[in-house]
Amino acid sequence: MMPLGEETDVHDAARLRLRDLTQEVYDIGDEIAEAVDNVAAAMTDWDAELVDDCMHELAESVEQGRPEVRQYLAEINGLRQAFVSGVQSGTLSGTIPVSGDTFYHPGRTLAFLHPRQSLPELEDRPRELFGPVVSTATLRTTLRRRNTELTGQLAELAEWVVAQTAEAVEHQTVLLPQAFAKTWTTTRHTVATWKREVISDHPALVAEMRGEAPPEFLADRARVEQVLARVRARNRDRRRRSVAG
Repeated sequence: MMPLGEETDVHDAARLRLRDLTQEVYDIGDEIAEAVDNVAAAMTDWDAELVDDCMHELAESVEQGRPEVRQYLAEINGLRQAFVSGVQSGTLSGTIPVSGDTFYHPGRTLAFLHPRQSLPELEDRPRELFGPVVSTATLRTTLRRRNTELTGQLAELAEWVVAQTAEAVEHQTVLLPQAFAKTWTTTRHTVATWKREVISDHPALVAEMRGEAPPEFLADRARVEQVLARVRARNRDRRRRSVAG
């Protein structure tokens, strides 16, 4: 039988590993949900080019995240099974957590949720948006209404990603790689609808409306880049002083 000290070390290491894996999965889900939110923010600002950039970022997050969560969830499941077996056999005290509920996730993963409609609302409903003749003011109002509908669908989708991530971690009732793939497909479909119904038919008017709601994430990225630029400048100064000295 393993000495008590070594047994405690093994238990602690396994517990820490389970916590780290759980955090990794939550972080990937949050990253993909945030990427969907960024697409919606770019749409709100009527910026088709920024939408395309955000879609590229979402595609990368989904492509990288799917195999990672598959690996992490498999290891989480293996650790939990080992804990359950250990408790049942009497080799563990029962203090080792076997559920993701034990670990508090400090991100937005559960507190972020809002009471919205479920995913079936994401299905697009074809409609005739405009009559034969409308005023510019009416057209702006109609475009804004449709834009709000489509970005609202993406907000629901982001929340769904967060909820699916929690289900996958805590209850193993969701195939998370497939959920991420569905997220990409749904977002791509919503963006295609937006370009077709909101952007393509009225490019001049949409160009005038661009810049109405600059996305907050752009300001956040600018602040991060400023910090990084200062760090890089300090490092260059240190290297120059070191060479000169």
